[in-house]
Amino acid sequence: MKFLQLTSILSAMSVLSVLPGMEPAAQAKTAEAETSVPLNYANDQYKACYKAKIKWEGDSLVLRTDTPEWDSGVRINPPEGEKFLDLSKGKVLAVDVQNLSDKNQLRLTMHISAGSRKEKNFREAYTGIGLNPGEKRTMRLYLPHEAIFKIDAKDAHNLKNPLDTAKINAIEFKMIWPYEAGKKDLVYCRLSNLRLEGTPEFARKIPGDKYMPFIDDYGQYKHGEWPEKIHSDADLKKNHEKELAELEKTSAPAEWDRFGGWKNGPKLKATGYFRVSKYQNKWFFVDPEGRLFWSSGIDVLRTHTDATWGNRHPQWFTKAVPKDGLMPFTHWNLQKKYGKEDYEADFFKVLGKRMTAWGVNTIGNWGADAFMLMGEKPYVLSLCDFDRELPKFREIQKKNGKTEIKNSPVKFYDVFDPAFEDQMGNILVNRAAVNPLVKKSITDPMCIGYFIDNELKFDRIMHAVMNAPADQPAKVEFVKDLKAKYKDSVEALNKAWNTKFASWEDVANNTKFPKTEAYRKDEREFYRKFVNEYFRICRQGIKSAAPHRLYLGCRFVGFRNPGAVWAATTKYCDVSSVNSYANSIANTNRGDFRGRPVIVGEFHFGTYDRGMFSNSLMPQYSQEDRAVSYKRYMQGALVHPNYVGAHYFQFRDQPLTGRYDGEGYQIGFVDVADTPYPEMTKAAREVGENMYQYRLKGKLENEMK
Repeated sequence: MKFLQLTSILSAMSVLSVLPGMEPAAQAKTAEAETSVPLNYANDQYKACYKAKIKWEGDSLVLRTDTPEWDSGVRINPPEGEKFLDLSKGKVLAVDVQNLSDKNQLRLTMHISAGSRKEKNFREAYTGIGLNPGEKRTMRLYLPHEAIFKIDAKDAHNLKNPLDTAKINAIEFKMIWPYEAGKKDLVYCRLSNLRLEGTPEFARKIPGDKYMPFIDDYGQYKHGEWPEKIHSDADLKKNHEKELAELEKTSAPAEWDRFGGWKNGPKLKATGYFRVSKYQNKWFFVDPEGRLFWSSGIDVLRTHTDATWGNRHPQWFTKAVPKDGLMPFTHWNLQKKYGKEDYEADFFKVLGKRMTAWGVNTIGNWGADAFMLMGEKPYVLSLCDFDRELPKFREIQKKNGKTEIKNSPVKFYDVFDPAFEDQMGNILVNRAAVNPLVKKSITDPMCIGYFIDNELKFDRIMHAVMNAPADQPAKVEFVKDLKAKYKDSVEALNKAWNTKFASWEDVANNTKFPKTEAYRKDEREFYRKFVNEYFRICRQGIKSAAPHRLYLGCRFVGFRNPGAVWAATTKYCDVSSVNSYANSIANTNRGDFRGRPVIVGEFHFGTYDRGMFSNSLMPQYSQEDRAVSYKRYMQGALVHPNYVGAHYFQFRDQPLTGRYDGEGYQIGFVDVADTPYPEMTKAAREVGENMYQYRLKGKLENEMK
């Protein structure tokens, strides 16, 4: 039996953009009917992987798995006797996916890869989908053909990681970045009509001698077209005037109070500040006037960020590179848009109206101080991302027979250094002394609470401890605990750890990890003590100055933290925080949260369809798909009883050639020219208008009504 032999013509498929590497003459096409070619792979090419089960029903495949682990799913291998799958004849790899579960929201990713990890030329492309119970949609992956996007020009900057699509290793369906606990039918879906759509646009490849410059005066990709693209200063002003007229006609959602809380909902105790409380077995923020509040936010609400560094590659730009090398395209665009050099006050006034119109009630992390000081919108505040002035770890490094002590690369503090408690334990007081916003936030009713730190390396704490020199305070504390447990007997420690230390000094100088269960138990006990000390001191740093203010945690990288970390954060934090890039968080393990509230600090979705070279951590095919994915993610959070909010990262697309660390994703609510993406703003408004009723209903439905 072949995999869905039923296929014909895909009608009315919109092609709304020209991607990097395409000539200017390749203008956007609308509602163009394109051919659809089935991929009739034989049944024996489909392999169920790691505890997954597959079953054929006619021409469709039913996939089931109870585990979220990386490799659980289905892999489509090349035919017997062949090395590769050939996907070079299509523009898009598509498959219809139906969620067969009647209660679980589905998340699934489709991956293709080329090259070899052994030969260090491995490349991968993927896309994902989130589906409500019973929902069916098409998952599409734009094929990044090397034949189109590998530009033959010196210092060319173009699509990252294009693939040799004639030599694809496999097609895989699985769950990227696992975090849920196992549960029955975590994935229970039907895959059908696997196909190639359209034809590759090879004729639109830009020859190397015509590629430079590829960035226009507005910071956009020069060789492409899309609906929002700016071609003149007049476009900026015209779009601005049109948007202002629309904003004036749009009011806040009818059910909101002045904070964005549920005006028509239950009235709880009003305290004058934000707090958390359960209502009908679901966690909520409670706004200062006693109304239930669910936080829908956007991160990095600023005028502009991440200027492009231009003097290394002046040939990239149509615009002359300034003497200092910095090219803040958004800043320049905003000056033209507002018709003045100092536009900040006007910009933030409009930004407040945008949030109201878009149904977004929270200024997320890294918002501009000036915007928060206006006092119009609730906000969260980060007291530090990772304070490099606080005590860190050092580590012993041995090289060429020499021993050196250097700063550890592990992103964490030494919480047992007395200076850590002195500084972190007074962080709010110290920040308030030098920052007017922080000072105001202590009594400001619009301040929801504080984050401390972002994406620390909890998984590397014991690595840092064990590799530290003997006088590192955390190492000293660890050895002190061992002495107490083993009654100051090195011999007793050696017997338990199966080691041969001659003295406690040897123990302190040791950098190797014993492999016995006794050591692992001692390690776990100290790890638990360490993380509790971290959260205790951070809480002290807030509550000693503002006992009424919420401590929002440290924004974990995903959910896979040891139980000791979850126990500590739920003990000391009023709300735990997690950055989670996925297509759904509806099935996250409630046991991890110990019955406490959680907020998502970051998530996003991006595409290639607006002339960008990187399409995000959670790629989508189109702006429409991006908007639907946003809604499904928010719906998953709204029906989960522990989530009290989710904040989207970020407000604006990142620069075309990347920010300071290389990230250059098309992920924004607005682009480099400050033009909103209507699909995203409409999706956010739908969430904002309906989120309180939807949360109390607690049932996943496609329409948020």
